Amino acid sequence: MGKKNNSKKRIRKKMEIWTEEQYEEYIMDLYDMDFVAGYTEGGLPYGNFINEDNNYVNDVKPSQRISNDDEEDIPF
Repeated sequence: MGKKNNSKKRIRKKMEIWTEEQYEEYIMDLYDMDFVAGYTEGGLPYGNFINEDNNYVNDVKPSQRISNDDEEDIPF
């Protein structure tokens, strides 16, 4: 007589599939980033962090900013 096969059926959990844009938004929120330029070999994102952007804008004085209205002699 044959034995009864009492194997359990695999239960698949519902897995949410993200688009590339949704994944990048998640990464930007996770690492507090403004822009993801790319990923390292280890999978860590690099790009612009929100705090760095704010600090740069606050640190640069108006006199240090480049102005296109200046008519200085260009040596070339």
